[in-house]
Amino acid sequence: MEKSKKQQIIEEIKDALSKASSCVVIDFNGVNMETFTPFRKECAKEQVRLLVVKNTLAKHAIEGTPYEGISKFLTGMTALVLTMGDQVSGAKVVKKIAKKDERIVVKAGALDGKILTAKEVEVLADLPSKEELQAKLLATMLAVPQNFVRLLNAVPQTFVRLLAAYKDKLEQA
Repeated sequence: MEKSKKQQIIEEIKDALSKASSCVVIDFNGVNMETFTPFRKECAKEQVRLLVVKNTLAKHAIEGTPYEGISKFLTGMTALVLTMGDQVSGAKVVKKIAKKDERIVVKAGALDGKILTAKEVEVLADLPSKEELQAKLLATMLAVPQNFVRLLNAVPQTFVRLLAAYKDKLEQA
C-alpha cells in the first residue's frame, strides 16, 4: 500500500476517533459474513461505527488521542467499535451480537480517556442509555408535584363524599 494511502487511512481513523464518545476493541477471529453483516447494520442503526483496519495503521492513528491506551490490544483480528452518540450504545451493540456469536470477544474499551477491561465494557453495556436515564429522572421529578396535587385534591373529594353521604342519609330518613 502506498504511503499516501496509508496516511489517508490514518487521518480517517483519527477523524472518527475525535468524534467518538467511546471505543470498544473487539476480536472477530473466525467470524463469518453471516454474522458480520447484521453486526454492521446494527451498528449503523445505533450511531456506532465499526472500523476494521490494519493494527499498525490504527496504532499510528491513536497516538496522541485519549484512546492511546488501547494500542496494546491491537493484535490479531481486531475491529474498533466507535460510539458516535450515547456512550453506552457501542458496548450494547457488541454485547448483543456477542451473545449470538461467541467468536466476537471484547478485548478492551475506552471511555473519557480511561481504558476499560472487558468486564468493565460488559458493565457499561448493562447501563441504561442516556434517554432511559432522562426518562427516569423526569418521572421522578414529576412524581412529587403529582402526589402534591392528589393530596390537595383529596381534602375536597373527601368533603364532597361526606356531603353526599349526609344527603343520602337525609333522603332515607
